[in-house]
Amino acid sequence: MMHSKMRWVMLSLVLSLVLAVLSAGCIHESPWRPESHIDSGSGSKTESSWQHADLEEGQSEVLSHLKIITESLNRAIASFNDREYDGCRAECEQLKRENLEYGASIESFERRVTNASLSGSGGAYYDAQLSILRAIHHSVNESVSDLYQASEYASQGDDSRAMYHSHRAAAYVDAVYANLGRFNENVAVSNRGSVGFASPVPDPPDPEVAPSPEEADLSDIPDPYYLDKSRFQNTHDEVKRLLGKGFITPYQCSSFDCSEMAAYIEWKLECHNVTAYIATRDDWRDGYGHAWVIVPLRGGKYLAIEPTVSATEGSLGAEMITYDPEYFVYDQLFEDIYGASEFFGVGEWDWWNKLELK
Repeated sequence: MMHSKMRWVMLSLVLSLVLAVLSAGCIHESPWRPESHIDSGSGSKTESSWQHADLEEGQSEVLSHLKIITESLNRAIASFNDREYDGCRAECEQLKRENLEYGASIESFERRVTNASLSGSGGAYYDAQLSILRAIHHSVNESVSDLYQASEYASQGDDSRAMYHSHRAAAYVDAVYANLGRFNENVAVSNRGSVGFASPVPDPPDPEVAPSPEEADLSDIPDPYYLDKSRFQNTHDEVKRLLGKGFITPYQCSSFDCSEMAAYIEWKLECHNVTAYIATRDDWRDGYGHAWVIVPLRGGKYLAIEPTVSATEGSLGAEMITYDPEYFVYDQLFEDIYGASEFFGVGEWDWWNKLELK
């Protein structure tokens, strides 16, 4: 089988790693009791208890919104990794609304902190935690914006821009997780009665701009490549005739496998005036990439050719023809050897180094 060299592997890995990290990150509500840091005045114990309950309620509202956001962010990342770009963009739109609500809950919590009469480490604690919560809000905004743009560019086939924005989104999601950790550290510090609370992590630097892909070297493709032979037509029977008895040269992994076989079949059909396309899919049945051939037939129908059916000597070419629906779901469809070679490189298809070009 053809090894998976598909363009989305790196994009997917970037955000898959972050997804695993974020799912492990949870924020702990503080059991810390700030009433000893509230100036209650004489005879105002009831007021102190009320202020404490009010702060606890405000913090609980913020953390409830934050939990919703992290769950939505996980779903958006999962959609991106599954290349469900419409779903990812929809999740991002929802996340923007949720982050606005989260920001409003932070402002409400900050007003409660301001209205409370805090002193000493109580004031320092809440100031530190509010700074971290605001930083998380900012990082979520940045990550959602970049994830949305990464989905846009990925759906358009713009690899370099999609990669740039996916790296940037991953960095800001990582910052969200790091700030969750600092929030929890501050809870532990306050419970020990200590001071010296952690501040938010700084914004990550922008990733380097991805270089434009170099123009593929096609000089190894024989010239001329497509030869004029007798003319056949795009019908099932004509394709069956051209496939004949299939391949005599046996299948060899990474040497003469599905990609070389598919390229040879496309070449043979095109040389006989039969329109054919090379199809590829990133994740085939066994997790590897795969290549095959699709032929549009007269009358508007299509057939597919599974090249590896003829992996043993003497297999009939007719066995390679299929109408199975899964063969008409692909990631790339190339009109000729030049497009396939520009995308994957000439070495993926160079059957002419194994068979005689004639």
